[in-house]
Amino acid sequence: MGHPLRSLNTLRYLQAAQIVNRAVRTVDPLDVIPPAGAALLLPRAAVRPAEEGADRFDGRSFSFLNRRAPFCGDDRWHPAGADALWIYNLQYFRYIWGMAPADAQPLVADWIATNTAPRSAAWQPYPISLRVREWIEWLLAYGDAPEPFRHAMARSITQQTEALARQLEFHLMGNHLLENAITLCWAGLSFAGARANAWTVQGLTVLREQLQQQVLTDGVHDERSPMYQALLTEATLRLADVAKRSARVQAREIRELASSAGRAMLRSLERMVHPDGGYALLNDTAHGVAPSLASLQVRFGAPAEPSIRRGAWMLERAGYCGYDNGLGQYLVFDNGPIGPDHQPGHGHADTLSFELSHRNRRLITDTGVMTYNAGRIRQYDRSTAAHNTVEIDGRDQCELWGSFRCARRPSVSSGSAENHREGGVLAGSYRGPGRGVRSVSHTRQISVGPWLVSATDRIAAAGRHRATIRLHLAPGLRVRRADRGWAIEERDGRSVATLVSDALEWKESITAYHPEFGREIARTSLAAHTEFRDTLAAKWWLILK
Repeated sequence: MGHPLRSLNTLRYLQAAQIVNRAVRTVDPLDVIPPAGAALLLPRAAVRPAEEGADRFDGRSFSFLNRRAPFCGDDRWHPAGADALWIYNLQYFRYIWGMAPADAQPLVADWIATNTAPRSAAWQPYPISLRVREWIEWLLAYGDAPEPFRHAMARSITQQTEALARQLEFHLMGNHLLENAITLCWAGLSFAGARANAWTVQGLTVLREQLQQQVLTDGVHDERSPMYQALLTEATLRLADVAKRSARVQAREIRELASSAGRAMLRSLERMVHPDGGYALLNDTAHGVAPSLASLQVRFGAPAEPSIRRGAWMLERAGYCGYDNGLGQYLVFDNGPIGPDHQPGHGHADTLSFELSHRNRRLITDTGVMTYNAGRIRQYDRSTAAHNTVEIDGRDQCELWGSFRCARRPSVSSGSAENHREGGVLAGSYRGPGRGVRSVSHTRQISVGPWLVSATDRIAAAGRHRATIRLHLAPGLRVRRADRGWAIEERDGRSVATLVSDALEWKESITAYHPEFGREIARTSLAAHTEFRDTLAAKWWLILK
């Protein structure tokens, strides 16, 4: 009964619309590519992305996710052996901005001629959503392309948008559905005609609803991934620019909705960035995918109401809090749920985990994400063991399965973040699901100052249990036993910190760090195992140099 029960515990969190839409998609898939509609692209200035990126194509092969594959043969747009995310990246066409126009045109023409199978990745709604907007803006940016090519490209855009309109991703919700709505509005505002107006109306209806649901009152996207939030920040603010240039009646509301949501997300992203400028690796976040905070701020202007960087901070609805002294010391603490109940697919079992930078250098890091393929690596990246928190009896805090599934999960309590003397005090707690034993209750308090970080974990669970506290160090750091605990050093021997604890025996191991898709780096981790009955109080100190 394990798997049927697990499935039931997964399904019970879904919204009715997700279940209904999944059934509809099964009996009524996109079997025929829609005919092209009126392809009159309205003239305006192009709205370019925040980062135009490097050329991913060398004329013979494409490189995505730290893997290069040849672009040749009948399956060149769906190469054998490439995983789904790699093929998605090939289909997005974000790379078109890094190509010379003379090189981009034959590639677009080849896509139009080759991708005629409606059930392929090319015609799935998420790749369509990302590709259509880039094609529209590229076509506007390069108005000197030959007229027959421009007409063919515009006609294909109308076909793709019509296909998108027929298969919005209500079965998934989350960032996928929001991207669908953004592109419907985008294309509707960019073309003339009745169908374009229909796309605008349909897109605005979904956009209005999903922005209200997905952008929390503290500005965080509800899937709680800085990477996806940065992508949505760029998408909404670009859409606002598109709407600004449109005379369509719905343009004003679209602009106001997109601008308000985009700027709220941009402001909250400030809190999820280390002093090195990169995002904290919270949930499904990897470097090299989303535009950086700095590039977003340059492209769209600094936030209208900049957050105060120094001191303790809290994004209450998201469950993120932390401390930033503005001088290179930064700590982010996760006391939030795995994600929205109905869509935890990009969430990890990481409650009460944290990341730490000191002197502008990452010191304690989460694991990141290497792949979305189901299997050992994906399971590890999402696991409690891959994060800087406490694992009880070798089980994850959440009942994770597949690539994106979660059955039972803990309930979190409101956290706190307060300034204290020269630092801050952060706290949070959760109560976990039973999973064969009585539910676990865990409370963590972290105190941070200029030269000291300390943590106290208090755990309650009836009976005998084994707790494992983990600290994953950033790559390039090593450890050695010292008189008072463990010395943490750079490779050249420079001292970074010393870990001491109260009656805990720490052990060193080498674990996997996945800062980018397709990339694994060995790092040093420290783990303390301790057995307890009913309750546990454990404390450790990180003395910073």
